[in-house]
Amino acid sequence: MNNQGYSSLRKNAIGLKENMFQGVAGSAPAGAAVATLTGAAAYALGSLPLAAFIAFLVVFLNAFIISRLSTRIAGAGGYYYYVRSGLGSRPARFTGFLYMFYQVMALAFISLSVGVFVPAVLGSVFGIAIPGYLMYVLIIAVLASGFLISYSGVKESTRYTMYMAIAEMAIVAGMGIVILAMRPSINTASVFTPKFAYGGLSGVGIGVLLMYTAFSGFGASTPLGEESREAERTISKSVLFTVIVLGAFFVFTSYYFTVAWGPANMASYASPDNLAPGITMIRSYLGTGAAILITVLFINSLLTGTVVVTNSTSRVMMAMSRDGIIHGAFSGVSHRKTPHISAAFISAMAAAIAIISAAVMGGFGAFIMTATAATLGVLLVHALINVSLPASDIRLHRYPYGSITISVVSIAVLGFIFYSTFMSISTPVIVGSAAFAIFSAAVLIHSIRNPAGGSGIEASVES
Repeated sequence: MNNQGYSSLRKNAIGLKENMFQGVAGSAPAGAAVATLTGAAAYALGSLPLAAFIAFLVVFLNAFIISRLSTRIAGAGGYYYYVRSGLGSRPARFTGFLYMFYQVMALAFISLSVGVFVPAVLGSVFGIAIPGYLMYVLIIAVLASGFLISYSGVKESTRYTMYMAIAEMAIVAGMGIVILAMRPSINTASVFTPKFAYGGLSGVGIGVLLMYTAFSGFGASTPLGEESREAERTISKSVLFTVIVLGAFFVFTSYYFTVAWGPANMASYASPDNLAPGITMIRSYLGTGAAILITVLFINSLLTGTVVVTNSTSRVMMAMSRDGIIHGAFSGVSHRKTPHISAAFISAMAAAIAIISAAVMGGFGAFIMTATAATLGVLLVHALINVSLPASDIRLHRYPYGSITISVVSIAVLGFIFYSTFMSISTPVIVGSAAFAIFSAAVLIHSIRNPAGGSGIEASVES
């Protein structure tokens, strides 16, 4: 094991409240409400709130598994440590590399979300002409800002993301309360039935699959175990808290966006001609000032997401470096007790992927490509985590019958989501899928051929 340049992160730096909001902020709630809901609305239509509620139940099942594992092991490795506790070092090596892959793709995706949609919103909603090169400037600015806030320290960066997540959710939800109070006649429980969905239940089902991506950051607190007080208890609670808060937020926002737009008119909400329907709807009810505010929240939400992803990914990368799986330099920690070398590397990689793919495929094509690659990586890693729970039970000489049942159901759902990713085949989807397949095959071969990594300096495991 090569631990040259190793120094510890800041112990007991953050507590339950900071951890609780990392997964919330990592899912970029305001950004998801404005953007991600639109994809789900294309199929669920006026039954979007029903799709959001079912998606919450599906994600909660995965969160329960991660919460169980978190009570047994905590450290900077996050999912990498969880898989190692159940399946061993080689599957953990594969998981760690795949985690870094999809997180870098997610960073590229977030920066492209700003670079592609902000100029579009400024043009379509506010009539402001934006030069094409601004997309590349925004990509670099978003990733650089995420790195600098992450570099400031775990306490500073997690409190920043916590306050920003609370503010954006409060304002977006507050707008909904005002709209519903202004127009109480638009309230209806019919949106929680399949009545309006494209094809009925099948449309709701596809909406659930697309809503799953809105929750994608719910496990962001797991690599913060080394820096958290009472880590096992704190991380376990924070994961469940995150999903409950996100579930309530997404169900409510999908409800008021739907009834305010009109359940029978949701086909136009998800139309390609409507680049920012949520912002358009807010403007029509609350005026231009509110539309500007939610646009700012959209941008800030995505920026906050980059901080969370940079924090979590850099710590997993550092943990793998400590175990001798990747170069020892990546275990380096700055005077602010942050893994700055790992953070700089993943930010630079995300910038390169975003800029090059945008130059080749166009901004929107790159957006779809990185989203596809990241989603496939997320699903496979979560499937490995779910298998790890019963395997961990067996290692600890416990009866795994309940965990096997939960894991089988969860993996079946994830498999269906994986399959459904290919509902709409296009060049960006093919490129993203190919990138995922090639990378996965390469790291699988590497993981099989190479000896297992170290034991993990800062992991704590229940005996």
